[in-house]
Amino acid sequence: MMQSQTASPTGDALALDPAPSFDPAPTNAPVRHADRVNVVSQQFKDRLLNVICALVGAMMLYRSVSDSFYPGYIQRQLMAPIFLGGAFGIYLMYLRYRIGFWIFTALNFLVGYWFIFVLEDIWYHHVLPHVVFSALFLPFYTDMKSLGLLPRIKEWLGDVGMKLLEAAWLVRLLAEFPLLERWVNRQVIDGAVSRVRTRPHPWSNVYPYVSWRGLMDRTWSARHLPAWTPPPGYAPPEPAKVAELFVRPTGKQSLCKKSTCLFPAFAQYLTDGFIRTSSDQADPNRQRRNTSNHGIDLCQLYGLNDAQTRLLRVVPGAPETRGLLKSQVEGEEYAPYLYAGDVLDPQFIGLDMPIGLDDLNKQCEAPDSQTREDARARRAALFAFGGDRANSVPQTAMMNTLFLREHNRIARKLGELNAGWDDDRVFETTRMVVIVEFIKIVVEDYINHITPLAFKIRADPSIAWNAGWNKPNWITTEFGLLYRWHSLIPDHITWSGISHPVGRTFFDNRLLVRGGLRRAFEDMSGQPAGALGALNTADSLHRVEIASILQGRICELAPLADYQEYVRMKRPKTFEDISSSPDIVAVLKARYSSPELVEFFPGLFSEDRVKNSPLPQTILRMVAVDAFSQALTNPLLSEHVFNASTFSEYGLQQIEQTSTLSDLLRRVLAPREAQALGYVGMTRSDWRRE
Repeated sequence: MMQSQTASPTGDALALDPAPSFDPAPTNAPVRHADRVNVVSQQFKDRLLNVICALVGAMMLYRSVSDSFYPGYIQRQLMAPIFLGGAFGIYLMYLRYRIGFWIFTALNFLVGYWFIFVLEDIWYHHVLPHVVFSALFLPFYTDMKSLGLLPRIKEWLGDVGMKLLEAAWLVRLLAEFPLLERWVNRQVIDGAVSRVRTRPHPWSNVYPYVSWRGLMDRTWSARHLPAWTPPPGYAPPEPAKVAELFVRPTGKQSLCKKSTCLFPAFAQYLTDGFIRTSSDQADPNRQRRNTSNHGIDLCQLYGLNDAQTRLLRVVPGAPETRGLLKSQVEGEEYAPYLYAGDVLDPQFIGLDMPIGLDDLNKQCEAPDSQTREDARARRAALFAFGGDRANSVPQTAMMNTLFLREHNRIARKLGELNAGWDDDRVFETTRMVVIVEFIKIVVEDYINHITPLAFKIRADPSIAWNAGWNKPNWITTEFGLLYRWHSLIPDHITWSGISHPVGRTFFDNRLLVRGGLRRAFEDMSGQPAGALGALNTADSLHRVEIASILQGRICELAPLADYQEYVRMKRPKTFEDISSSPDIVAVLKARYSSPELVEFFPGLFSEDRVKNSPLPQTILRMVAVDAFSQALTNPLLSEHVFNASTFSEYGLQQIEQTSTLSDLLRRVLAPREAQALGYVGMTRSDWRRE
């Protein structure tokens, strides 16, 4: 745990005298008369309520018993359960639950109705006393508490509704009623986000307690739960031993039944834009910090700031170049290369260099000629991108190329339609359109792939306009760890019909350029991804799992059980509550003394996969929370921004026509290529609902 530091008085020019105490009740101060009266008064009210509960409750029980045996009069016998219900309401008031008052009062009204209209009795003989009985409890109502039934009922109904939306027949029926379908869409999204506390989070990684700096300095990652204090005597297991949870028992990878390789490719591209744990090796707190803009802004394409964006834009010149991003045509349109020969192209000095470039540069000087030439060829194929992770694998370069082409396609059209617009106006409008297209793909392609629902969620901006969870984004440290989906990556991946070990594809955009963008998307959509979970990570990534376990400890994350409770799941009482796999349970039992102590990161991937989803339960819930609350709270979707005056009529039309990656791909390919395009999707073409 980080220790709290006490400010030193040294150098404090205003600290001339000890600070006065503002404790409202110092331990050495006498108890005031008013305080004593308040205490006595509350004690008297409590005792009085108990006496009233006893007396009136006894009357209700007596009437229940006596009416049960009322001879030959069924109307009186039917009143027995009503009086018994009244006694139950009084018992709840004795326990100080407000719902008891409402049960008792409602049944009193029923008694009155019964006496007047069924038994035809004189009202003040029996009805008046029951009105008085309810009035007796009214002064105590504010001292009672809510039972919390309504939120529980709402949550239960939400869970039942989500189950129903897994039924394809019901989804087809909803499609016939657009207004109802839109309402259901709102409930699904609002219900997913509302499972947890809304932002701003009280805590961040700067201190293990709430602080002004922790609430304002967004270079430190936020956190859903406070820093965890281990129980006395707790000794965490060795990270390498815990990481055995990820090792394949037979050495063979299990494949995902639902996802293609396009799913992890998009997930990596998406998260590289805002889950940006600091990579500054000189910073001892780098695993607690980030370099994120904390929103979906396509910084992978446009850069983290305006200075970088300017480096990536075409210098204003001819009218037809207004608003364009720099590109080159090498058979197809790609970003320009980052290097000119063996040196960094001077026009791109100021961009964040690709993470891992230092290692690649060392390989470029390797004594072995084959290693040296291969490294130089890979370096020569690096693109000038806005993101420092966009060149890491050809899949992310593929995604960035898609959005680069979409930007330039829209910019050219906007330039044609708006001759009076200058370079900046064309660029800014295009950029906003493309970012919203990306957000729609996040919700309508990516989220719909990971959800187990048959219902197709829509990115309706109005859902967030008046939502209580529409608050500024701040990436959490938990979100950064739960997205370590290493086991999704297959051991071998096919590019243009040739299988390559995944480790040989890093920093190799040649694989993309050789086959072209269409073939790249078809290849990723035609191969199954690995299954996400324990016992399925490649040996080459074992060290990355160890580093993730250590990062969870450095950030003092609470155990998995605390997060399960946080997202309204049941805390595990046994290891079998975490996983149904005997092999996974055996590893957990060997490493942890209790299921309550299973750590966040290894615990996440130990859980069973959710039926009809590629994700385990806690990951699925937390991804849904952050995905919706990150995407739909983007300022471009806000009530007074999301309109044609912002995006132009043409831009708004492009947004409306975008739902999937395939939609974009068909628009940016040459007509003949678009016509020949095969299946493109994150879901396997042979997948069927379980």
